[in-house]
Amino acid sequence: MVTAANGNRVDRFLAGTAYLDGRRPSLIMARGYYTRTVVAAWDFRDGALTQRWKFDSAASGNSAYAGQGNHQLSVADVDRDGRDEIVYGAMALDEGGRGLWNTGLGHGDAMHVGDLDPSRTGLEVFKVDEDASKPSSWMADARTGQILWQTAAGGDNGRGVSADIWSGSAGAESWSASGGDGILNTRGQNVGRKPSSMNFLTWWDADPVRELLDGTHIDKYGTGADNRLLTASGVHSNNGTKSTPALSGDLLGDWREEVVWATADNTALRVYSTTAVTDRRIFTLMHDVQYRTAIAWQNTAYNQPPHPSFFIGSGMAAPARPNVYTR
Repeated sequence: MVTAANGNRVDRFLAGTAYLDGRRPSLIMARGYYTRTVVAAWDFRDGALTQRWKFDSAASGNSAYAGQGNHQLSVADVDRDGRDEIVYGAMALDEGGRGLWNTGLGHGDAMHVGDLDPSRTGLEVFKVDEDASKPSSWMADARTGQILWQTAAGGDNGRGVSADIWSGSAGAESWSASGGDGILNTRGQNVGRKPSSMNFLTWWDADPVRELLDGTHIDKYGTGADNRLLTASGVHSNNGTKSTPALSGDLLGDWREEVVWATADNTALRVYSTTAVTDRRIFTLMHDVQYRTAIAWQNTAYNQPPHPSFFIGSGMAAPARPNVYTR
């Protein structure tokens, strides 16, 4: 039975893949985030499955990490050493399965990890909180967990998004259900109108500013109103009010993202791709390790959109050539 006492551990699972050694992927399996949390890494090598490490918040010295998980995890090389870390809501684990940092701000329903502020070195985390006594949302340094800015407490903040959706402000804009009335810039300042949705994202048109994906439609953010770019018919989204696709990602390789929805009768999947022509050239996003692993964890628990390890948006620098190859 699912109860508050057991922390919903009976059915609160998360999963992903991570390049913990910087070369080959490991399987990440996790259970529990309201109270006790256990995360394990497994390797499949030469036909054998072996455990690389296990982190348990109930183990000696780890008690502060209990109750910090989200309804999703993210995988990213937050310290730029070539090996992935696990961002697990308000906490992070290093490549060896040890606690890296912990904000202590607790559980939440949405999280984004990426180069959200290109003026800073490294990656950032944007997260919303469920605890009414905690900040409703915050942005932190993904390497150290240092809080960069936060919004006032506002009850159970159920959804939040962070991405460069407007060229009028440098870097990502962040917004959430109860974290203020507008979009916040990389310093947490209100710089414009809140979009009509706060669920998912996609790169869809010709420019690098990201679009809003919600339910079965795609919108372009505008300062006065959002502009509808696509309404898909005969398909449906998933997860109730979360309104997420079956999958969204750069499947065809030109850096814009395809969206996969199930048909209304659940007999097929449809893949939608943009018809917009662009002269902007970016290496296929699936060759960015952070983005590639994000596709693997995207639709576990409360789906979140994928983010690469580099900034894509207005005024972006040319990304480095990816160092990815097959054996």
